[in-house]
Amino acid sequence: MKLTAIQSDKGDCLLLETQDGKHRMLVDGGMSRAYSVHAAPILGKLRKAKKKLDIVYISHIDQDHISGVLRLLDDEAAWRVHEHQKASGNTGHTAPAAPRPPEIGALFHSSFHDQVGKNSGDITSMLAATSTILSGSDEPALQRLAEERRNLASSIPEAMRVSRRIKPGQLNIPLNPQFGGKLMLLKDNAPTIRMGTIRLRLLGPFPEDLRKLRKEWNAWLTANQSTVAKIRAQAARDEQDLQSRVAGPLFGPLLASARMLGEAEMALAKQLGIRSKVTTPNLASLMFLAEDGGSAILLTGDGHADDILKGLDRLQAVDAQGGIHVKVLKVQHHGSENNIHQRFCDAVTADEYVFCGNGEHENPDLDVLQLVFDRRMAGDAKKFRFWFNSTSALSFKADGKTHMKKVEALVKKLAAKSHGRLKNRFIAGSAMRIV
Repeated sequence: MKLTAIQSDKGDCLLLETQDGKHRMLVDGGMSRAYSVHAAPILGKLRKAKKKLDIVYISHIDQDHISGVLRLLDDEAAWRVHEHQKASGNTGHTAPAAPRPPEIGALFHSSFHDQVGKNSGDITSMLAATSTILSGSDEPALQRLAEERRNLASSIPEAMRVSRRIKPGQLNIPLNPQFGGKLMLLKDNAPTIRMGTIRLRLLGPFPEDLRKLRKEWNAWLTANQSTVAKIRAQAARDEQDLQSRVAGPLFGPLLASARMLGEAEMALAKQLGIRSKVTTPNLASLMFLAEDGGSAILLTGDGHADDILKGLDRLQAVDAQGGIHVKVLKVQHHGSENNIHQRFCDAVTADEYVFCGNGEHENPDLDVLQLVFDRRMAGDAKKFRFWFNSTSALSFKADGKTHMKKVEALVKKLAAKSHGRLKNRFIAGSAMRIV
């Protein structure tokens, strides 16, 4: 198998190909702006070479995974309009500026509506409202929660647009064809997917997890509707007080309300146990084990370590000790500390570790890099490599640049301590070949 990492801002974007180059799958699309600059030209060359994308795989609906795919679909729609105009005699119609993407055989995607049911629209509105309230907090944890809510409120409409774009009346791209167009879930009779010589086996999500997540989403909606309505009314009554700021945060009713809502949010999140800090869409990530000729690549989206191990066990892909060694591990959730632990690092080892992230939200997390390194050095004597699809020079925001400088410094230090076992590479251009 061949795997290429593409610069994708704070998100994921990978291209998986068969060794003979006849079949390929796009794994997420990163952020839209990064897709247009980096991924679109690469895919445009495939189109000119008459090579198709057998599969476009969206791991989940977060903006840093789905936004670039929506841009891809919008570009293809623009090209089809252009073709129609020319065929209708409008020879002066201007061609789209973006390169035309390759033909797409199928889309793997679990829509938000299918995940949460009929209340998806209400949930979107609630996310936007609660993010505004939480942003008034002076507590960093609640400010981070507010940002998560804002990001998710933005990504859900994008996910809905993706679902509309691929329908027969528009681009007519088959959705989850091996699962009859329904949600892709790891059931006992889940089909094995073939892409040329590559076998793709679904690792998750599980039906029972999705049922639990759906229940929690709707419980959250029910619990917070009245709270948000009361907070909005109180904020309106005290609008004058809320205009002033002291040392940064808003004070008065909005600050108190943010704390009250935040406590309710955190209490609900704790019901998820050790996965409590992982957002619902991340826990519903589509994850795959790609296998070809004795080599394996683990595609994890933003999944949690426990879910990945559970999926590998269900597939009987682990040895007698519960471990597996793969050629490539796409480290889950950009190397976030919330999605990985020592047991996972001991159970899943790789020759190549791919970290997608540009320093925003402190991803890849320094403790995760240290943990993976420590467990590998304590285990077998094999060499291994860390790959990064961004650098401090490429990160957009100041905090991202600062964090990536810390990543670069730590990796240099770890490599020096490894006695030649750890190699590393940071992306220099639009893409880099992993294997």
